Amino acid sequence: MDLANITPEVVEDCLKALRCGESVPEELLAIPWAAGHSKVANRVKLEDWFHNTIQQVYLAARQVEDLPAIQPANRREALQQIQIDFNSHNSDLEAWSALYFRYDSIVEFGVEELARAANVVPQQFRRRLKQSLSVLTQKLQRAALEAQQNAAGRSQNLPLPDYTRLIGAKDYFAQLTYLFNDPAGPRMVSLEGMGGIGKTALARGFAALPEVNAKWQKILWVSARQAFLTEDGTLLPNADAAGTLEDISVRLAEQMNLTGLANKPLAERLEGLSAALAQEPALVIVDNLETAEEFSQLVPNLAKLAGASRFLFTSRQTLREFPYVYTLNVRELDKARALDLLSNEIRRRGQQRAISDICIDELYDVIGGLPLALKMVAMQIHLRPCHEVAEDFKKVAQDNDTLYRYLYWQTWNSLHDPARQLLLSFLPADAEGEDIDFLRLMSGQPDEVFFEALKELDQFSLLEINGGEERPLYRLHRLTVTFLQTDILKLWSTGQGDKRTSGEQDA
Repeated sequence: MDLANITPEVVEDCLKALRCGESVPEELLAIPWAAGHSKVANRVKLEDWFHNTIQQVYLAARQVEDLPAIQPANRREALQQIQIDFNSHNSDLEAWSALYFRYDSIVEFGVEELARAANVVPQQFRRRLKQSLSVLTQKLQRAALEAQQNAAGRSQNLPLPDYTRLIGAKDYFAQLTYLFNDPAGPRMVSLEGMGGIGKTALARGFAALPEVNAKWQKILWVSARQAFLTEDGTLLPNADAAGTLEDISVRLAEQMNLTGLANKPLAERLEGLSAALAQEPALVIVDNLETAEEFSQLVPNLAKLAGASRFLFTSRQTLREFPYVYTLNVRELDKARALDLLSNEIRRRGQQRAISDICIDELYDVIGGLPLALKMVAMQIHLRPCHEVAEDFKKVAQDNDTLYRYLYWQTWNSLHDPARQLLLSFLPADAEGEDIDFLRLMSGQPDEVFFEALKELDQFSLLEINGGEERPLYRLHRLTVTFLQTDILKLWSTGQGDKRTSGEQDA
């Protein structure tokens, strides 16, 4: 929320609304008082805060003048008390007395009646009211700022963003919000898609939303990613990767501030985490789940911890086999959004080059809407023509070899031979996709082998499925086709150019 929206006028409108039982300004309902609070709960919290603050400051001001800190029990006592307050000639007491009797006392008064009791003209009474409203607004701004800081603390475990502007995320955020706000919704959601498609950025962006921070008491982030590919094509191992249930449970205990639990045996630690996550609802994010050891056994163990909490995974490998995991497929950016991302990255680097339609067509035909590849292009495009950059993705250039290793090495090595053969049979396929009959014919595989291989490609997020239920069309991502057309697979199969590190193998 914007603190500038908390003004004396908005505060007085809110006090009037609370007095009359009407709707209060949205600006004040946005204050993140505590995790999990709805607008109804925020209204109650706001009403309590106004009542306690006004009453406390008013009675303290009376004590300064050696007046009893009492609240009148009826209309007659109230009118007598405000007369005494204004006879003190203490402007602070007069201001808070005006505010208290106008908006917080058990008896409701109009301005003119209060002014007569105070023996002042209505204009003077109104000036005192504005004086206290100004101070009350400042107090509310400080309270809102503290609430914001507490909410920000709930996301302190998030990694630094690798973007300045997240493009194409709105629909995914809406789906995740719906799923996690539904009391009967899934306890686990998985963002799935090929490497470099933007799963981590989406998860990180969603977790940083103010409304998400307001909902959860804690936001926990654990990364199983074994390596990072920088935008200049350098592959860096991640020394802090959590690759096992042991690693992940220790990270969660530490982020829950349960340091003693982190040193306990695994079974006892899991039991303690389960109790903690049931009492203190958290959003738990596990990034790059597929790179964790025996991740298929990891998911059921994490599911037992959920309780009142929810889990959000990112994975290149689908989790559809688990009936309690809701899967969301992350698709490539369309051409317009790809251009938007590329242009934004170029501007971020302080460059002014405009991207022509011809240029984006050339690039999109080769790499598609893969954010990671588009960011790498942005580093090169201000120095070289578009067609040269696009052609390099079709060659075994050093930088592109690293990119392809990062995106495809683990997947290629995990595929069985029939799945590899089926993947290569997509090369002559139409760019918009082919139906089952065409693919079965091109693969030359028996039906049993073919469908098992097709299932395997789908499991590793290598397929994009279009068309209707009657005739689904299967195709590969553009960059996957480009990858298959290079000589990299030939080099990998012969062992040439095998200069990967252990981090590269697991990326």
